[in-house]
Amino acid sequence: MAKRTTGLMRLGTGNSAQFKTNPALARLFLSFGHWLRAALAREDRARSAFHLVPIGLIFGIAAFYGYGLRLAVVQALIILISAVAVAIWQLSRPWAHYACVLVAAMAAGQLLAFNEISRVQTTLLSGPTTVHVTGRVVQREADARGKMRYVVDVQHTRRPALSRPPERIRVVVSSRHEPIPIGGTFSSLVRLAPPSGPALPGGYDFAFGAYFNGIGAYGYSLGPPDKNAASTSALSGTAAWQEKLIALRTAISERVRQVIAGPEGAVAAALISGERAGIPEKVNDDLRVTGLSHVLSISGYHMALVAGFVMLLTRRGLALWPSLAMRYPTRKIAAAAALLVSTFYLAIAGPNVATERSYLMLVIMLGAILIDRPALTIRNVSIAALLVVAASPHEVVSASFQMSFAATAALIGIYAAISRWYTRRYTRETADSPWPMFNNPGNWIVLALLASFIASAATAPFAAYHFQRVAPFSLIANVLTAPLFSVWIMPLALIGTFLMPLGLDQPFLVALGWGLTLVFKIADWLATAFPDYPSGIIPTASIGFFIAAVLISSFMASALRWLAVPAIVCGLVFITLRPALPEVVVFEDGKQVALYDGKVLHHLQERPGSFIAEQWERAFGAEVMPAGAQNAAFQCASSVCQATTKTGLRVAWTDEWQLTESLCAKADIVIVARASKQELCATGAELITLRTLRRDGAVAIFPDRRGGFTAIKSASAASEEWNQHRLAPWPEQWKKP
Repeated sequence: MAKRTTGLMRLGTGNSAQFKTNPALARLFLSFGHWLRAALAREDRARSAFHLVPIGLIFGIAAFYGYGLRLAVVQALIILISAVAVAIWQLSRPWAHYACVLVAAMAAGQLLAFNEISRVQTTLLSGPTTVHVTGRVVQREADARGKMRYVVDVQHTRRPALSRPPERIRVVVSSRHEPIPIGGTFSSLVRLAPPSGPALPGGYDFAFGAYFNGIGAYGYSLGPPDKNAASTSALSGTAAWQEKLIALRTAISERVRQVIAGPEGAVAAALISGERAGIPEKVNDDLRVTGLSHVLSISGYHMALVAGFVMLLTRRGLALWPSLAMRYPTRKIAAAAALLVSTFYLAIAGPNVATERSYLMLVIMLGAILIDRPALTIRNVSIAALLVVAASPHEVVSASFQMSFAATAALIGIYAAISRWYTRRYTRETADSPWPMFNNPGNWIVLALLASFIASAATAPFAAYHFQRVAPFSLIANVLTAPLFSVWIMPLALIGTFLMPLGLDQPFLVALGWGLTLVFKIADWLATAFPDYPSGIIPTASIGFFIAAVLISSFMASALRWLAVPAIVCGLVFITLRPALPEVVVFEDGKQVALYDGKVLHHLQERPGSFIAEQWERAFGAEVMPAGAQNAAFQCASSVCQATTKTGLRVAWTDEWQLTESLCAKADIVIVARASKQELCATGAELITLRTLRRDGAVAIFPDRRGGFTAIKSASAASEEWNQHRLAPWPEQWKKP
């Protein structure tokens, strides 16, 4: 193959006469040219351009879903074809070739997102309503207080008959009743509402996830379900198998909770079947504060432990028969066994991007073992990312995908670099081993600590960006609990699950519960001693630099990896450049309102809804002033509350629409918690009503330099498919004849 050369790669080989006036600069420039040429040659030999394909797909999809930057299909096709053609033409020029590959992949990402959004046709309920629903139960789980949660495929509605009924709903039943089996009929009067939007502009939109998960409404039952509801017809084909699989998952979870009582049983069920509804809030909080919440979601950590334990058990078992071990490839047999068990684990764990990504990664790794290829390579991470992104493009903007992908890429990419360094430095005689440092048992402790540090460092920026929280001592918690999960909890969970059909699972599950009790005690102690703290809103530029650092450090094979260091520094610098915060935030229910004075967040309500209030408090990173306190910002009389922001904006709130005009004359911002048809104040004041909030979502008010303000809205019903239900008519309401 002809040697590639570019202007950059020729640096250091030309005439240095132009630098005669400054020899030091000439030497520096020529040295940099030699270094860059060698680095590019190393990247060329490692075929690093392949990693640009999943990275470009991710960028293109993120632009489509996250930032609303959407190309027309024709435009994306033209860019894709043109970029591929130029990439082929510029094979001899690496920089131009790489740039075209990235552009082509970004255009392909746009096409993948467009294809997905055109296929998903979930009907989201357009507003709250009370309706009698009849449908088929497709999922069932119990929460920590014993309430049953059902996912129901709606067959018909009555009293009233909805003109836009959602295809699938999630309902909580508090009343005592005989649990409805999977495939059974759910029939009850329920109070339904659409998925809520972001708590404030730029926050997570719960309608987005519900739209792609097919959930059109959430609600609760007004009494127990009807006992005499007619049975539903039997399913056939793939749907029947899926229903049986869900029933098996439910049966396993209930058996685990039957043997292991309390929080331990709920977490054990989450580890085995992925059902997390029964975990108490105290346990959730302790695990979140200590950075251990990732253990509740079946991901690469769990998949790797299960597959590793099966491989170890299989190889050790076959070694007991020397004649078999000498005659057959035990490593491949163990890999095949691990693949079968991992497939079963995926089946009972249910759909989850972290689980699916981990399974795909395992399939690639174990498949590599079966065909005598290296298993742990960064190329396999890219292949897994390609498959996940192609199957579910919208997951690219989820915290789950970003954190799991960042952790896996960082672990394998950095470990590969360390392994290459270790080979060159210490063990040249083991160069044929892809992971020579594992040959020394004394390195295992150091490697375990390093793994926890790398995973924590890679995911911390994403946790701060998405959840506005930082757990700086999560490394301690992970180091203390990782051995428990590796050698105690997950092996016992696997053994207990496979012994369930024989009725021999109880002692193993009980011992599993003991291990979880120890984990809870560690988490409780660490949460008390080392609490996490709100990080506030992280600038987009900062997370962009951290993403660049993860990609560079993970996918670069040459010394160009050190470019991750300045990227990290820039990310840290931009964290200090906090974005401007609003002075007033209004949630879409019109009742939750808060004023921010630069230090303290003042709530309108004495007891605001904790779900929204906690998101605001994390985003602002501020202290909270309860309503009614002596220094509270809102002063209320009758049905009117008034406040003044630190820049002098006058805010008025009421739940009586008749007072709209009088408040418009007194305030700059008027909030009416009623669905008033009036949308403008004659005085020019900003009018926010339930009707405008339904259409636009939560609103944030930012002051400007001219003494005015800007209202930023969180939803775009016209361009976002998951918010178009906001423009639909209100759902029908039943009126007793």
